[in-house]
Amino acid sequence: MHRPVLPVLALLATLSLLMAYPVHAAPPPPNYVEAKLGGYFPMAADVDSFDSGFNGEVTFGRYLAPGFAVEGGLGYFETKGHTPSGLAERKFKVTPLTFSILGIAPFGPFEAYGMAGLGVYFIKDEVSAPVFGASQGTSDSSADLGLHLGLGGRYHATKNVFLGLEAKYLWLATSTFGIDTRLDGATVTVNIGYRF
Repeated sequence: MHRPVLPVLALLATLSLLMAYPVHAAPPPPNYVEAKLGGYFPMAADVDSFDSGFNGEVTFGRYLAPGFAVEGGLGYFETKGHTPSGLAERKFKVTPLTFSILGIAPFGPFEAYGMAGLGVYFIKDEVSAPVFGASQGTSDSSADLGLHLGLGGRYHATKNVFLGLEAKYLWLATSTFGIDTRLDGATVTVNIGYRF
């Protein structure tokens, strides 16, 4: 009576070894690099008549825990407009070196995030004016601290590649040529990144 049980147990043991068990997917790599391209939109009263300009940034980040990441970035943005007199053109070229903290909410392959950060902004202020029919110019430089807040989203197309959108608001004041100027404004970018 006990003999038929042994072959059945042996068969079940053999089948259990041959059956494929679902394997939990490994988490994506924690490090990433991201390229961000878009525009800078000046919004402070000092530059509200200035043109929107190019904005680009490269960031390196790391997921430290589920829902939490940090990233450092190096970027460039610019804007130009006329001085209050209207006689000269003023162009700001800004190179930010930033650090941000991200709070992330995952939704399957999608992520929504909020960010806060600060940076050092290296600013070159170029002023040019027509003098006797030719354009003459001069420039001044400054390095200033700025703060930013932002929102964004990412779609993970593969385990390593993601696409995203991001909007940030920047608070930044500078002083060039002895003139205090606020460069507060928004940046909006389309992003592509790689996790490794």
